[in-house]
Order: sequence, then structure tokens, then C-alpha cells
Amino acid sequence: MATALLWECDTRDLVSFAESLRALDWDILASAGTAKYLNGQGVSVRDVAELVRLPAPGHKDVLSSEIQAALLAGDSLEDRAELARTGVPRIDLVYVNLYPLAEEVGNPNCTLESVIKKTDINSLMLLLLAAQGRRFVICSREQISEILDYLMEQLQSPKPPDEHERFISSLVWRAEVTVARYCRVSADWHYSYAEAHR
Repeated sequence: MATALLWECDTRDLVSFAESLRALDWDILASAGTAKYLNGQGVSVRDVAELVRLPAPGHKDVLSSEIQAALLAGDSLEDRAELARTGVPRIDLVYVNLYPLAEEVGNPNCTLESVIKKTDINSLMLLLLAAQGRRFVICSREQISEILDYLMEQLQSPKPPDEHERFISSLVWRAEVTVARYCRVSADWHYSYAEAHR
């Protein structure tokens, strides 16, 4: 059974996406708030913190070594043995929406503290880990239908390895561009802040 990790801020289309994954026999892990929301909507998901040996407060659970291993593990016997040891399944798909940092820095009343609070380090790390692990990495709700279509096609007629890798690379490109733009917004704001406080 494949496993998805949903780490969502925008709940639009989230329930239908999760239901579609469940219909395709996927197991679903989610951050605490997302798990509570989806379970409340009747979609069975597990809080990712249940699989972390030493849960940290709030969102820090997702950056645990176990979750990182689940995103980076390959198909080798060694990697499979390591996942079996930790009790965390291989994560095959990650869906993340970044906090709207651009909106915050565009607010003339923003402060250093508010910008730091809105800088979504955990989600950035999730996108990069999923990209590095060659997972299905989704950073926008506009990608949902494309991913579901691909997954259903794979069930009916699996793509040749080269076509599959091209598809994954297109997702990696989108994720890494999103991360780069997000980091540029942060960098530009901090540069302006430093210059203004000379």
C-alpha cells in the first residue's frame, strides 16, 4: 500500500483529494490539524505524530529523522530494513501548501517577528525532501487533478521507467521553483530590513 503525507494550509479540494487517494487504496498520514479536519469530514487518516518516537510540540513532528527517512528511502534492502526498524512506512506522495509569506511581507505593518512566524521552514523542508527522494511532490491544489489522473493511469497501464522519471522531474521542478521563489521573498525582505536599520 502506498502512503501519502498531507500537510495542508488551504483546505479547498483537500477532502475530495484525500477521498480519491483512499479509493485508490492509499494510506494517508497528515499533520495534526489536517488529520483532525479530515477525520472530522469522515476521511480516515493518521496523525503523523503517531509514528514519531519522540513527538515534538506542534509542527516539529514532521521534521523527525523517521519522517525524513520515509521520504528519502529507496528500494534497497538496507533502506527497507531501516524503515521496518523505525516503524514508519515509505512515504510516496507529499502535498504541501506554503504559508503566504509574500502577503505578510507586503503588509506595511509587518514586523520582524511576524515575518519570522510566517516563514514556513517545515513545509520548505518537506518539499525539498520529497523532491530529493523522487516522490510525487505537490505544492499547489492546481496539481491535484493531474496527479490523480496519473495515478489512475498507472493502475491501468504503468508508464515505462523513463516516462515516469520525466513526470517526477516535472513535479520536482515545480516544487524547487516554488521553494526558490519563497526563499527569494524572504531574502529580499531581510535585506531591506537590514538596510533600513543601519
